[in-house]
Amino acid sequence: MDLTLLLSVASVVTALVSLVLLVVVLRHLGRHRRELTALKATAQRIEADDRRVTGPERTPADGSSPDGEPEDEPADGDQLRRIAVVLNPSKFEGTAAFRRTIGEVVDRVEGAETVFYETTIDDPGVGQARQAVAEGADLVMAAGGDGTVRMVASVLAGTDTRMGIIPAGTGNLLARNVDIPLEDPAAAMVAALTGRDRQVDVGWLRAGGSVSAARSAERQIFLVIAGFGADAEMIGYTDPAMKKRIGWIAYAVGGIRTVLGRSVDVVVELPDETRHAHKARTVLLGNVGRLPGGLVLMPDATIDNGRLEVVVAGWRGAAGFSQVAAQVVNPRLKPRLGARLSTMERYLTTGIRVVTTKAQPVQLDGDTDGEATHLLATVDPGVLRLRTPA
Repeated sequence: MDLTLLLSVASVVTALVSLVLLVVVLRHLGRHRRELTALKATAQRIEADDRRVTGPERTPADGSSPDGEPEDEPADGDQLRRIAVVLNPSKFEGTAAFRRTIGEVVDRVEGAETVFYETTIDDPGVGQARQAVAEGADLVMAAGGDGTVRMVASVLAGTDTRMGIIPAGTGNLLARNVDIPLEDPAAAMVAALTGRDRQVDVGWLRAGGSVSAARSAERQIFLVIAGFGADAEMIGYTDPAMKKRIGWIAYAVGGIRTVLGRSVDVVVELPDETRHAHKARTVLLGNVGRLPGGLVLMPDATIDNGRLEVVVAGWRGAAGFSQVAAQVVNPRLKPRLGARLSTMERYLTTGIRVVTTKAQPVQLDGDTDGEATHLLATVDPGVLRLRTPA
C-alpha cells in the first residue's frame, strides 16, 4: 500500500477513534451532572419537608429578619400576575401533565394566572408570543428547544416583558449558558419565578447570495451561535430520530460526515473596515460559548458583553480536524511545527461581514436556513429581559 494512502487512512481512523472517545467521556459527564442535580433536588425537598414540620421562622415585630437584619419589602411593580407559557408540544410526551405541573408550581410559588399557547408547524412561536404580550403577560416562558426560545425572543427583544425558559430540546444551549435547570420543567419554572432579571444581548443575522440580497434580507435573531459551513452541514446530517434517542450526542455522529470536506476562501470584514482572508470550513458567530459536556468553544462569548465572538476554522482531512477538536478541548494547545493541518482565528466584534466564494449552508441556533455566500451580523446589547436563576 502507498505510504501516503496508509497515513491518510491512519489519520481518519485516529480522528474517528478520538471522536468516539470524546463522545463517551462527555456522555458520562452528562450522566454524573444529572445525578448531582437529582441529589440536589432531593436535598431541597427534604429541607422543604423539615420547614413544614418545624414551621416558619418567626419575624420580629420591628420587621427585621431573625438574625436582626431588616428585611426588604417586595416591590409591587415586580409582582407577576399573568404568566404565559409558549409550549412546543412536540418536545413533551404529555402536554396535559406538563400543563398541570407548571400550573401548580406557579399557583403555589407566585399565586399568578397561567395561560398556555401551543406552537404549530406553521407558527413555531412568534404568533403565540405576540398574543401573550397583547393579553398582558408579565412573564413569557419559552417551553421547548433552542428554536422555540429563538422565536419567542424575536418578539420580546426590545420590550419590557420578561422572558423565561423551560428547556426541553436536544442542545438547550442558551439554558446551559445561563444555568437554567435542564430536564426538570418544575425546577426551571421555579428558577424563573424566584430568579433575577438580566438584560442580555441578542445577535441578528442577514444572509443572501450577494451583498444586495443580504442587505435586503429580513434579519433573523440568534441567541447562541449562528454560522455557515461545516456546523450547518453537521446539523443537516443529524438524524431527528437519533436526536430523540441519544440527545445532543447525535450531532457528533452527524458531524463525522463533515470531517473530510474541503475548505473554501472566506473574507471577513470588521467594523473598522479591515479585511482578513482565510481558508475555512466553518465560520461561527457566538453570543454564548459553552457547549454540552462542559466544553467551551468561545471563552470570550458572554451574553451581556455587547460583542460577538467569531471563530473561523479550517482543516485538511481527519488529522486537521483532530487538531481543531484538540484546540477546542484545550485552547492553549497549538499544532506542532511542521504538522499544521488546521487554522483557527478568533475575533471579538460588534458586527461582521463574511463573504465566501462558494455558497455554504447557514444555521441559527441549530435551525438550518438554506445556503448563502454573504453574511451580515450585528449584536444588539442588553435588549432582552431574561429571567435567570438568582
